[in-house]
Amino acid sequence: MEALFLKYVDDVKCVSIDTYKTMRKKHFSHLDEDFSFLKGLKTIAVLALSFPNDKPKLKNQHHAMVSRYAHGKDYHLVFKDKLEALEKELHQHGIIAYGSVDISKLDERFAAYLAGMGFLGHNRFLIHPNYGTHLYLATMLLNTNFTTTPHLEDDCGDCRRCIEACPTEALAVDQYFEQRCLSFLSQEKQPIDTPYAKKFQMLFGCDICQDVCPKNKGITPVNRSVFKSDENAQIHLETLLKKSNKALLKDYKDYAFAWRGISVLKRNALWIIKNRNLKGYTALIEDTIEKYQNTPWLYQDARKIAAFMKEKA
Repeated sequence: MEALFLKYVDDVKCVSIDTYKTMRKKHFSHLDEDFSFLKGLKTIAVLALSFPNDKPKLKNQHHAMVSRYAHGKDYHLVFKDKLEALEKELHQHGIIAYGSVDISKLDERFAAYLAGMGFLGHNRFLIHPNYGTHLYLATMLLNTNFTTTPHLEDDCGDCRRCIEACPTEALAVDQYFEQRCLSFLSQEKQPIDTPYAKKFQMLFGCDICQDVCPKNKGITPVNRSVFKSDENAQIHLETLLKKSNKALLKDYKDYAFAWRGISVLKRNALWIIKNRNLKGYTALIEDTIEKYQNTPWLYQDARKIAAFMKEKA
């Protein structure tokens, strides 16, 4: 049965529903989770697709990159087709299966860890022995018992490189400060505290803790063309600030960064312009302030950035 899964994905590891519930209650009892959606099911299969770890060189200071995981086609779309095909094949074997990616109530990373797909690093990523942190996860709930052989256990040991490299001190050995994380902040619809916003250099997400991780050295991701970097891995800041949300969705509908909407990307672009002290954007900043008066979090940040730029002028 494992071979059937591996027709579609790069790795599969399984954990029983009972084990998952027991470990969630043990480690996350404060969440008071509802597990009723798992009734009648026996196994969680965690599926992984790896993606390349190469990046194009930044064209110039008037472009900004998106996080590596958002290069190429949106992995949700890629997984969707694979999950649907896999569900059909499993049904032919008399197995009821429900696949999902990012929309399930399951904690995918925790399930992957319990299943032995990898370990959870200080950077809060699942770290796979062959693909490092460069993999996408999905889950499939099965109504039958199914076991796989876990990978050998590993951990970060004495390494603290991601902790030391994080520009906002969002990481610690046993803690993660979400409200400091540049990846988290770059996707939130809220004003950003200036000390953290001053660290923005990427338009969407952040790759610093992955770039410095030694577990990402010498890995061998599958060379899958659908996830290769293309022209849209980096975006021209002026062009972005002139776009409407409709134009964004038209141009980038198949990319994982487009789902958050144009206002978030514009807010991030403005901070990058400020942080790089780029000239010639005054009119676009003022235009953003005018257009987004009814979007308080963007309006607030845009006015703050305009004030910073005037001081530098």
